Amino acid sequence: MKKKNKTLSKEKHISQGGMRVPHGQKLPDVVLQMPEIFMFDMNAYMGAVTQAKSIDYSCRTRLFDMYESAQLDLHLSGVLAKRLRGVTRLPIEFQRNGKPDDTINAQLRSPWFKNLCKDLIMSEFWGFTLVQFYLDEDGNIRYDLIDRKHYDPVRRVLLKYQNDQDGLPIDDFENILFVGTERGLGIFSELLPAVLYKRGDMADWAQFCNIFGMPIREYTYDAGDETARKRLIADARRQGANAVYIHPKDSDLTLIEAGNKTGSSELYKSFADYWDSKISIRVLGNTLTTDAKETGTQALGSVHKEEEDDMNADDRDFILDVLNFDMRNIFADLGFNIEGGEFVYAKKEKMDPKQQLEIVQGLKNMGLPMDDDWLYETFSVEKPKDYDQQKAEAEARKDALRQSLQNATVPEGSPSDKDRLNTDKKPFKNILNRFFGLAPDHGADTDF
Repeated sequence: MKKKNKTLSKEKHISQGGMRVPHGQKLPDVVLQMPEIFMFDMNAYMGAVTQAKSIDYSCRTRLFDMYESAQLDLHLSGVLAKRLRGVTRLPIEFQRNGKPDDTINAQLRSPWFKNLCKDLIMSEFWGFTLVQFYLDEDGNIRYDLIDRKHYDPVRRVLLKYQNDQDGLPIDDFENILFVGTERGLGIFSELLPAVLYKRGDMADWAQFCNIFGMPIREYTYDAGDETARKRLIADARRQGANAVYIHPKDSDLTLIEAGNKTGSSELYKSFADYWDSKISIRVLGNTLTTDAKETGTQALGSVHKEEEDDMNADDRDFILDVLNFDMRNIFADLGFNIEGGEFVYAKKEKMDPKQQLEIVQGLKNMGLPMDDDWLYETFSVEKPKDYDQQKAEAEARKDALRQSLQNATVPEGSPSDKDRLNTDKKPFKNILNRFFGLAPDHGADTDF
């Protein structure tokens, strides 16, 4: 590693923060504001998409606030976390001529790199990801995720305030990595209608349960007794939030309930399940690896698992492409030698141990040599301390058994191995005579 003698100036390192800064200091390059994450509907969604798609005066602030709101959905956040785990399970290392580079690999094992892999995959959901790399005081790599509402990827400018239409060119800053598309809105734009429809359905379902799932209390009072009426209202408020009907004794009250409350409740549930399945398909490519359905079978679940594995493999290849093609100059600028090397996955993803054992046994039966140390490591079996002694004793027993078989004498009159092996050369007629020799001379008695 070649250490850089220069440090990034404050103008070259993008600062992000709020309006409250220490006295005497200027505002940061990016002034963050609290996102609006509630009270959205389909009209707000369509307006936000239209505004973000504008050619000359596009603004994604409203849409990105809706993206943050959508991630509050439990199902979406769960399947999204599952997809992100697929890109962080396999370690990545830098190799030169097939040998790992310990200097760069020490950086790749740091927590920042795992977070970077997740942020890069999130570029597919947000439309883009913008990060800036730098070295800390100890010479280790760090990065900052630039708030997406403060960058215009079409005009390539950094916005001080989220609703600005002009800003600083991003090329004025060092070690910037942009991943994504200029006008793409990401997968979240496709998922938002599902989240909004499901959110409205859940609100209606909760109201349905509140009305028809709780008993209704009835209070009566004399029509002319206003004091009694006020007292009943106060008592009703203190006794809970379920429905209350307060009316004079001289009036009639008729309660008309829904004819099929169970069917109505199932309608709300099936509507929510429908959108959950669509979210799973878009994020993971399947449903059965997340939700167990009555019609799901093991074979169908295996097919869905293969689809999810293919999507995870594409994500991991995407990470390698970014490292090998887009970040090489950044590593070099930070003082790390990457000439003649490449980023690769340290090892392949582990398969099911039972399937792997069957493969190993098949290779053994074919006579292929196997490395004992690899077998111990693969199947997580502790290697015995006296391994060499046990191995030597096993080989000695094999040699003794082999020698005893070679020295064994064949009894007199018994056919030799050569004779036994040549039985197929005997005349076919003799074989037939032996087979039919026990057949009776006359046919069996019959009634025909």
